[in-house]
Amino acid sequence: MIRWCSYCQAFLGDHPPHDDPSLSHGICPSCADQFARGDELVDMTWRVRDLMNRIFACASRADASAIPALIEEARAGGLSPASMLVGFIQPALYRAGQAWQEGCMSVVEEHRFTLWCERFFAQLPACRPAATPLDLLILLAPSNTHSLGARFAAELLEARGISTRVVVPEIPVADAVKEIERLRPAVVGLSCALASCLPEADAVVTELRARIEPSWKGTFVLAGLALRGPNASWTSAAGAVVAVTLDDAERVVLTSRRSCQVAATSGDVPA
Repeated sequence: MIRWCSYCQAFLGDHPPHDDPSLSHGICPSCADQFARGDELVDMTWRVRDLMNRIFACASRADASAIPALIEEARAGGLSPASMLVGFIQPALYRAGQAWQEGCMSVVEEHRFTLWCERFFAQLPACRPAATPLDLLILLAPSNTHSLGARFAAELLEARGISTRVVVPEIPVADAVKEIERLRPAVVGLSCALASCLPEADAVVTELRARIEPSWKGTFVLAGLALRGPNASWTSAAGAVVAVTLDDAERVVLTSRRSCQVAATSGDVPA
């Protein structure tokens, strides 16, 4: 579920069940401090729910003309681009996927809905890439034709100071090896939109491990929508780390970043 502060409208992350895109309101530390001091706070829960529903309705109608006004309304309400992405567009895409699976939305309608979300995404202010060596290289798992989730993750992680690059569409393993050896990221992530991607992603990780130059000491991670539902307990046969939430991915990157820095300092990695 998407966690949101009822008062200042700050995005607070998410919590189980991770395949539930509904809003769960609480209070952020800043508002809690104000409340403890006796300050009067106004519950604005209804405003976020209303905006989320209108965004979904506009996406369903493929009404691209409404996008600038929706973004401005969210911005005026104090919502950051990251909050708009993970709080509105990600749940909207998930709801559309559910509607398609239940036969309530045709393939054409689902594609039109996704295109609307891509247009919304394109009109958001871009995050500045973090000025550090590359932390995370995101690749699409085999059979994953949906790139929005991977691009969302990159924007959100860059907003947290993690330098990220996304390679879309899917590239052959030989090209992936070249990119990893050229960029030497701390983490290589495979974006898995569907459960069927997971075994294929494991096979790619196994092949990459066998072909990448041994001095690379980075970590492999599997992430994406496929890990947020019934398959959240997936254990990678290839030894990749499974990241269910954005917080999980951030922890993996920070841990691997430190390990790579230690390895470089000790001389294990060529300069």
